Amino acid sequence: MRNVLNDLRVSLALEDGDNPIVAEGRARLHRDALPNDVLAAIAAKYDGWDVGKEIAPFGPRVLLEVPVDRWLLKGTAQ
Repeated sequence: MRNVLNDLRVSLALEDGDNPIVAEGRARLHRDALPNDVLAAIAAKYDGWDVGKEIAPFGPRVLLEVPVDRWLLKGTAQ
């Protein structure tokens, strides 16, 4: 979070070994309580995981939303 707060530009990489897929964008930080529909969707996808629960000593969770500005597929910007 410290890095994201200093610079909202982020990249997310899905590595398959030979052909990484990279998404680049600017993060949007959501610090308020997560909406119930978001909590329910995450719990459904990840077998009941309660992402609304705080984890000591870190405090409340945050949600990073990353609208993708550019995809890098097989080394080519798209």
